Amino acid sequence: MARKGGLTPMWSDREVGRWFDYFVDRAEEQIYKLLQRAGEEFVKIARKKGNYQDNTGNLRSSIGYVIVKDGDILTENYELSEEGSERYPGMREAKRLVSELIPLYKKGWVLIGVAAMPYAKYVEAIDNLDVISVATEHTEDWIKKQSKTLFDKLTKKGY
Repeated sequence: MARKGGLTPMWSDREVGRWFDYFVDRAEEQIYKLLQRAGEEFVKIARKKGNYQDNTGNLRSSIGYVIVKDGDILTENYELSEEGSERYPGMREAKRLVSELIPLYKKGWVLIGVAAMPYAKYVEAIDNLDVISVATEHTEDWIKKQSKTLFDKLTKKGY
């Protein structure tokens, strides 16, 4: 039945709302998967490829990541180094640093990757050794490449 002076809606507001919610959920699922894979790449490279001597295991144990959405942690990855005489302080420091960073990101999605021992920056700057720089660059490039691929697919499908 046509309404006077306008078009007849094909869907109710409720139906449109459900449709919108479905696509938002799917998009958020894809964002989460992308960030999780990126975080895993980050820690894999940083933990295995760091070209520094880590006698205590603290530095490698301080490497980790979290995925945060609207200020809430969805996923975290901390792991004790396989080697070293004193590994637990590194993991504790990673969790402490992340807890300081999370309040900075109250809205939206964020992937936080850390090497949390205070001397990590000196190992990279003064000793010219890689702790997380290569992993960070690789992860950023990987996210850009995967995002472009995802958006290209969506564009081809007409979304």
